[in-house]
Order: sequence, then C-alpha cells, then structure tokens
Amino acid sequence: MSTLSTLRRIGWGLGLGLIGWVVNLAALEVLPGVHLLLGPVVVLLAAVLLGPVAGGLAGAVSGAGTIWLWGHPWGWLNMILEGVFVGALRRRLTPLVADACYWVLSPLYFLLTYRVMEDIPLEATLVAGVKQAVNGLLAALILQVVLLLPSVRRHLRALLPLPLADVSIGRAFGSALTLGAIIPLLVVGGAEGRARYATEVRQVNEENLHAARVVSNEIESSLQHSRHGVFRLARTLSAGLSPDGVLPGQNFLEGELDALTSYSPEVVNAYVGSPEGVALAFSPRTDAAGRPLAGTDFSDRPYVRQVRQAHEPVVSDVFLGRGGVQGPLVVTAAPIRRGEHYAGYVMAALDLPRLRQNARTLVRDTPRRIRVVDARGGVVLDSAEEGTGQMRSTVGTPLASALKQVGSGGTGTYENELDTVTLVRVGSLLHFGMVEVPELGWRVVVEQPGTRLQQDVERSYFALLGTVGLATVAAVLLALTFSRIIVSPVHGVSHAAARLAAGERTARAAEVAEDSPRELSQLAETFDRMAWQLSRQMEAVERTSREKDAFLSIASHELKTPLTALKAQVQILRRKVPGEHVERLDKVSQQVDRVTRLVNQLLDASQLGLEQLPLERARLDLGEVVRRVADALVSASPLHTLELEVCPLVGEFDELRMEQVLHNLVSNAIKYSPTGGTIEVYTRVQPGNEAEVVVADRGIGLRVHDEEQLFGRFERGDRRELTGISGIGVGLYVSREIIRRHGGRISLRPREGGGAVATVRLPLSGKPEHDHHAPHRTEH
Repeated sequence: MSTLSTLRRIGWGLGLGLIGWVVNLAALEVLPGVHLLLGPVVVLLAAVLLGPVAGGLAGAVSGAGTIWLWGHPWGWLNMILEGVFVGALRRRLTPLVADACYWVLSPLYFLLTYRVMEDIPLEATLVAGVKQAVNGLLAALILQVVLLLPSVRRHLRALLPLPLADVSIGRAFGSALTLGAIIPLLVVGGAEGRARYATEVRQVNEENLHAARVVSNEIESSLQHSRHGVFRLARTLSAGLSPDGVLPGQNFLEGELDALTSYSPEVVNAYVGSPEGVALAFSPRTDAAGRPLAGTDFSDRPYVRQVRQAHEPVVSDVFLGRGGVQGPLVVTAAPIRRGEHYAGYVMAALDLPRLRQNARTLVRDTPRRIRVVDARGGVVLDSAEEGTGQMRSTVGTPLASALKQVGSGGTGTYENELDTVTLVRVGSLLHFGMVEVPELGWRVVVEQPGTRLQQDVERSYFALLGTVGLATVAAVLLALTFSRIIVSPVHGVSHAAARLAAGERTARAAEVAEDSPRELSQLAETFDRMAWQLSRQMEAVERTSREKDAFLSIASHELKTPLTALKAQVQILRRKVPGEHVERLDKVSQQVDRVTRLVNQLLDASQLGLEQLPLERARLDLGEVVRRVADALVSASPLHTLELEVCPLVGEFDELRMEQVLHNLVSNAIKYSPTGGTIEVYTRVQPGNEAEVVVADRGIGLRVHDEEQLFGRFERGDRRELTGISGIGVGLYVSREIIRRHGGRISLRPREGGGAVATVRLPLSGKPEHDHHAPHRTEH
C-alpha cells in the first residue's frame, strides 16, 4: 500500500468516524433506556471497505462520546478493537461472521476491563457486554445486507473484499431473510415492552402518590388535633384568669398540660408561656437529663411574637427544638386572652418521631422512601434516616430541581447519581410523587428507585433477545431450505451449460428443475431450447466445415500435380536457356515454391479439419531443428538479424511437422517486422521436464483480442498494417493443431515496447541430460 493510499484511507476513516458520531446522536429506542446506535454501521463500513486502520480510526471518533457517558474509556476502546478486528478479517470472512468472531472473544475483554479494572459487578458487566454485542451484530447484519444490494455493489465494486464480491445466493438470501425477521420483531417487541414499561411507571407513580397522601393527611390531622387541643386549653385558662388577669398556679397549669399531652398522642410536649415567652409550666416536667424545663426562655421563637398578635391558634414550622426535644419541631400555639388583655399562650409541639415511625411502617419491606420538605427546602422528616438534631437542605440537589417541575399531586423522576455501567439508564432514575401540606407549605415526597422497572426492562430485553435468537435460527434454516430450492436448479442449469460448452450436445437441464418454482422451470426449458438450437446450428456448421475441408483437400491434391510438373519444367528450362534468362526462371521457381507451400498449408488445414493429418514421431533433438530453421530463414532475409540461444531438447517429435511449426513462427516474425530488426529465438527446459521454444520480434505487434483470431483458420485480423503482407491465415492454425497433437500448447501475446512473442511448450520424454543442457548462444 502506497503512502498516498494510506493517507487517503486514514482520511476516509476519520471522516466516516465523524459521520458515525453524528449518527449515534440519533439513537433508536427499542425499550426504555435501551437504544440501538447506528454509528457502528458506519464504523464497520470503514473496516470492511478500507481495512483495519480506517476501521479503528472510525471507531475512535464515533465512540468518543462514551468516555463522558460512562466515565471510563473501555466502551470507547471496545469500538476501536471491533473496527480493527473486522477490518483485519475482511478478506477472509463476511462482516457478520467476522463481527461474530469478535464478540465470541469479547468476554475476556469485558471481564478484564469492566470487572477487574473498574470493579463493576459481574451481572452489570454481563448485561453491558450483551447490549454492546447485540448492537454490533445487528450493525454488521445491516451492513452486510446493504452491501449485497446490486446498486450499492455497482458503485463500491472496486472496494468490496472477496467474501462480499463473490457471495453466494444462499448467503445473500439468508442475510436478507434474517434481517427481515429481526426488524419487525424489534419494532413489535419494543413497542410491547414500552407499553408494559409505561404501565409499570403508572403503577409506581400511583403507589408513590398514595403513600404521599397518607402522610400528608396524617400531618394535617395531627395539626388539626393539636390546634384544637391548645385552643381548648387556652380558652379554659382564659376563663380561669384572676380578676387582675393572672394565670392560675403552676400545679394547675401542669395538670392541664398533662391532660393535653395524654389525650393528644400527636403532641410530644406542651407548655404555658408568659407574655414574655418564659415557660411557666411544662409537660413533661424535665428533659432527658432530668433538668426542670419550667423557666426556659423561648422569647426568641417566632411563634411567641406571632401568637401575641393573634386571636386564633397559629402554626409555626420548622425550627430546632429545645426543652428536651432534639431535631426539627412544628408547633401550634394559642393565645390566652381576656378581651384585649394578653396573659400568655399555650404551645404544643408535634411528635415528628412518631410521624417518622409511621412513615417507616408505611414503606416497610418496599424500596420507597418518604421525605417531608419544608418551604425553605429543609428536610423535616426522612423515613430512611434517624433524627440527628440537624436539618439537611435539599437546595441545589437534583430533587429540588425536579420538584420545581411538578405541582401537588404530580409525579416526576430525577437522577441522583449517574450509574457507571447499567443495562438501561432507567435503573439510575428515582420516581417520585409529591403532595403539598398547604397550611405549612410542606411537600411530602415519596420516591422509589427504578430498580424494579429496570428489572422489568431487563426481562423484556432478554425475552426480546430470546425471541430474536429463535427468529434468527428459524430464518437461517428457512434461508438454507429455500436457497437450496432456488440454487439447486440454477446449479443444474450451470452444470448443463458447462457440459454443453465442453462439447456434450445432449446436455439438458429441464429434468433437474422439473419440481422447481415456475420461473426456474422456465429458465431450464429456455436453456434446453437454446441448447437444441445450438446443437442443430453446430451440426450444420460442422457439416459445412467438413464439406469445405473435403473440397480443400481435393482441390489441394489437384493443384499439387500441375505445380509439380510446372516446377520440373522450370528446372529443365533453366538448364537450357541462355544465362541472361536464368534469373527470371529463378523468380518463377520461387513463386512456384510459394504457391506450393500455400497449397500444402491448405491441404494440412483440410486434413486437420477432417482429422486425417498423421504424425510420424521419432526421437530427435528439437533444439537442432530450431537452430536449423531459424538460421536458414533469417539468413535469407537481409534486413533482419538473429539472436539465437538453444539447448538440447530431446523428445519424441514429428521432425517434418515441427519444422513446419518453427518455419511458420520464424517466418511470421520476419514477415511482421517489415522494417527489419532482431529476431530472438531461444529454447529452455522448464520445470516438469517441459521444453519451451520462444520466438520474439519487434514488429508491428498485435492487439490483445487478435490472438484468438490469429489461431483460427483463414483469420488474419482486420488491421490496415496487414494489407501489404501476404498469407492466407492458416499457418498459426496448423501450428497450434500440430503442437496440440504433440501434447503441448502454443500462445501468442503482445510484447512490451512493441512486437510479439510466440511461446511453444512441449513435453519431453525421459529425464533431461543435465550435462548437455547448457544453452549455446549465437548472433548473426
């Protein structure tokens, strides 16, 4: 491969890789989260048409996006290796078979990279490999079918490797039928899987919303009960104020507070506060460390300021508790008033730990998680965590962004963390439902991971793959069966045509295609009619040829008698006429010899046509015959020189006929070199104990298609350069038949730089005598 060609292939590989990268952006969704990438089709196209370097470069560019998608380079490297592997095998295997071989070897790669180097679970490694293998094999199948289309092959024929350029009808039919079976299954199976997934999503959303409504109703109910309790106690205390507006004593207050906390399970603690915000009485009396809670100053609390201005109970959401309660608190507070006189307030804190426990009970043995988020984004309650005394914020998290997109009673999804490797992306999604608590501005969020949905998709995916696998096996079996039905009659017609070409005129194909489809039966019948017509025409041609040969034989015999007599009379006259007429008689004698040679050639041609030309073989040295004929003919031509190189060629030959052959070849070399030049004649012993005789010239040469014409009877070509050269066009025909009857072969080809080269090869008898095979070279 030249440097320019290599650079061109590299450029095409990079260009196709860029196209593959763009095509990958338009992935086809088979199932939710399962996409078919069409970029591998372009990568394999580069590998099959341009080789492993272009395939690897196309894979590198096309798959670059997977590095950012998965967070590791192994998927990207896998696409490079696939392009290199298929490109390396493109001259031996079809794209589908080469890609299948790659994926048979790929488990070792996935175990080494995904499992060992990235520590990805074995199951995830398996499904990632299966997903990529299906994508690659489908791409190879699509490419193979496209490259079998006649219109595509016509434009890419120069680039097609042998397995695709010489593909059988059975393989083409099988590939097309397999793709035709797979695509509808993917479409129908994918649509069914997506519908089932949508049903599962609706069920998950309904479960989430139901749980969110239960928690929301419990919070609202707790607020209502707490508000009713503090309001009732505040009215009681308002009625019990002294004439000067002073609250009853601490013991009385504590008794009333105990009654409130005892009969209101949603209240975790309660106290009566002074107008300034100091706890006058508490229930329970002490905190977890045993310290008394009465006298605790709560004047910094917002609800203390709010209740001073209110005439009805107020609700204040979340702040971090004091007075024996750790973590977030929600309180209801009611003012103690007589007219416009403000004597203090009653405060009750909701029991959030009990709500958390109830939430845990609600989601027990399920993957659901309940979170209550206040209006500021703080987490009031989380079923997955214990109370920590600290409030976490959701501001800036994916959940907060997702909550902005939905209203009360709405559902949505968000992705908390990108999964490194998963079969489908739905496994990393969290599905949630949200219900608001209007009085507090809280949002109850119930979510559950897409694990169950991913498992459903995986089951659908593997069921679809199983169906596709069965369909592929069925399609291949059907393709083999139907290809035999189609190919067998075609082979029958082909074999009949070969037998007909070999001379078996009774070869017929109708019997082979008797039970075949109508079109193939018609093809066989048409072939048989053609064979019958050709046989009749050949018989007519042969009959005419035999009649012509018989006529030529009779005419040649009749012409030889007067020519012989004429030659004798010329010789007698030559001895009797004066010296000034001898030269004229010599010219007449030469013309008589020329006509005699032509008549002899006609006689030989006619005898060959009638298969009556005998051979009289004897053991002789063909090299000496070559020397003798070449010396005699070139010496008689003043314009030409001879370059002769001969070695002993001992065998069983007809000396007279071999002289005739050599005479024809050398005289042709002289005749078709009208301006003179060197006539090269040399002999060699080739491997296999075969004699080679070569006669070469620098004459007018011949066209490539002239060779078959020149070896035919009475054929001399139609070139204008031949009009001034004598001959009847039977010399090469006679020479070929003589060589063929000696068990050899003769060829005539153009010579580079001008001229022609005639080559004769003949079998030698016995073992060569190495001591006498040194060539002898002469020039004159």
